[in-house]
Amino acid sequence: MKPLQPVIKWSGSKRTVASQLGDFFLPAKTYYEPFVGGGAMMPFAKANKGKASDIIPELIALWNEIKNNPELVATEYETRWNKLQNEGHQVFYEVRDVFNKTKNPLDFLFLTRTCLNGMIRYNNAGEFNNSLHLTRPGIAPKRLSTIIYQWHQIIRKFEFLNVDYRECLADVKEGDFVFLDPPYGGTKSRYTQTPFSLNEFYQTLDLLNSKGVNWMLTFDGSSGDRNYSYAPPEELYKSTFKVKTGKSAFRKVIDKVQENILESVYLNYKPTLF
Repeated sequence: MKPLQPVIKWSGSKRTVASQLGDFFLPAKTYYEPFVGGGAMMPFAKANKGKASDIIPELIALWNEIKNNPELVATEYETRWNKLQNEGHQVFYEVRDVFNKTKNPLDFLFLTRTCLNGMIRYNNAGEFNNSLHLTRPGIAPKRLSTIIYQWHQIIRKFEFLNVDYRECLADVKEGDFVFLDPPYGGTKSRYTQTPFSLNEFYQTLDLLNSKGVNWMLTFDGSSGDRNYSYAPPEELYKSTFKVKTGKSAFRKVIDKVQENILESVYLNYKPTLF
């Protein structure tokens, strides 16, 4: 199975390795993804129902709109995109100003699809502060509409919640499968100022183990000469391997450096592919 084109562009997306990681997914009663972001792994869920969450309200609101109102999402993007092409650059900043006051998810989609390098970036006040990508018009509405409807079909079985990962996993039980893609250990979020406690996260992994829940975790890794060595305690997992997830977009844009990213994958089960 090939990964879908992204409907929501997201830094750290697993789209480039989605097929590779999906091969290790196990059949489950319910699939959980408590750090959903751009949702690249959802199409690979081997379950009849799913639950996905994130702490960013506008992100979850957008996923729910794609699930429930795909025609509205496509139409609203086309309206903003056409206005940008016809009236000029100031339209982007007008939409950005409105979004920072209202957090409208349809404004959010437009901004992520027309901002510089598609990088979602907030300042300390929680305001979207990336600028317009002057040399690119943004994805054409007709093409994005096709992608929106593809994702609509995939995510109809999902419930989307704007909650902390622990609340998302509160009802997980034996026979379920969890895919976890949290922030790198030791890094600060670019999206919210909410702290992420490694110790609390490891306690959650231990709780999942005690319930007999299978999980996959993509976590620490390396990029250039930087090494994010925050491997979970060895007693929590049974298998690990590394995947090349692409090049660092932020290093490319900010430092003009091409760096490959290698990310570690941890499983609390022994996959048959090993």
